[in-house]
Amino acid sequence: MDAFRDHDDDGDGDGETYRREAVQQDAVAREAARLIETGSVESIGSALRQAAERLKYPADQPLPGHGRVRKHAQMMAMQELGDDGYRAYTRGVLTIAEEVMTALETAFPDLRAHLVGRAADAKVDAGVTLYIRASTDESTGVMAELLVQFGYEEPTFDTAETAYGRFSRLRFEDDGQPVVITRCPPNARVPMDVDLYSQRSMPALDLVGVRRLISAHAE
Repeated sequence: MDAFRDHDDDGDGDGETYRREAVQQDAVAREAARLIETGSVESIGSALRQAAERLKYPADQPLPGHGRVRKHAQMMAMQELGDDGYRAYTRGVLTIAEEVMTALETAFPDLRAHLVGRAADAKVDAGVTLYIRASTDESTGVMAELLVQFGYEEPTFDTAETAYGRFSRLRFEDDGQPVVITRCPPNARVPMDVDLYSQRSMPALDLVGVRRLISAHAE
């Protein structure tokens, strides 16, 4: 028997259909969050597709948004870890970002690093990636050598085609935590608190801000 029906039994109309679809979407989001928290998948998109297939979610209905999955993942993590454990987990993820940013700014005095995106708002659930922007004229190759000297794994290289131009990036993992460093040359005049693609505002913290956020989660 299907997990979800594909029709109304009582013909109550659009209101009942909307409520049913909302319940179905929430069930898919919850299952996707569970898959992420158990490490069964690597991305929210993959988790949603697997959850929809497992629950026989109607193919003609839109999948729930990533934000809903993240909220379920956060609730699951808080329930599992408790308040103190969850703060410690958040602090640990933010500390990874702080250490990478410290290494970069220590090695290159003219470099300015910013943590951007959800992690800069202390939202570190659902397989978050730490996105760090490095405002510098140093090449990604030189930064990669520096990171390896500091004990990080060999990064991979790629490029990002953005609204502000093409930027070089480094990708690596630290203790299983994905990290992406985007090199933003100072002459590109990229606002650190703006999404590179949509140009919408987004959370961003410099090194001092990240350290303050870590301290806030130590209380």
